[in-house]
Parts: sequence; C-alpha cells; structure tokens
Amino acid sequence: MHIQGGTAIAYKREIEAAEDPEAKRAEIEARLFAISSPFRNAHAFGVEEIIDPRDTRPLLVDFVRDARRVVAAELLGPATGPSYRP
Repeated sequence: MHIQGGTAIAYKREIEAAEDPEAKRAEIEARLFAISSPFRNAHAFGVEEIIDPRDTRPLLVDFVRDARRVVAAELLGPATGPSYRP
C-alpha cells in the first residue's frame, strides 16, 4: 500500500484528533517518506548492492534464459537441445 493510503488508515484517529488534520497527515507522511528509502533499508539489513529498477527487467530476462538452459539440460540431457512439446 502506498504511504498516502496507509497513513490515512493507520493514523486515522491521530489525524482526526489533530487541530489541523491536513497538516497532521502531511507531517506523518513526510516522516514516513523520510524513512522509506530503499538505500536506508538495504543498509539496515547489510545489503551491499541494490538493483536499479530500470535494470531489473534485463537482469530477470537473462536469469530466465540461463535457468531455462540449465533446466532443459537437466531434464533432457546436455546433448539434447530445447524441445517444444504441445
């Protein structure tokens, strides 16, 4: 769920009880956006590399192609190429 929708649900009582509900909602959203960085979260879990979302598709395509070759070799034997069965 995106931060705006989650804020409205999770902090509903706090927002409604505020003197200026719109300002309170904006304050909470700003706080949540500040801690929602993927780099901050990765660092907290010891992750050293993050895949840029723009690079995700080509990396996944390469992985699927490589995995298909490995699975085909295991199932059909290395001398047999990929086959297409109905």
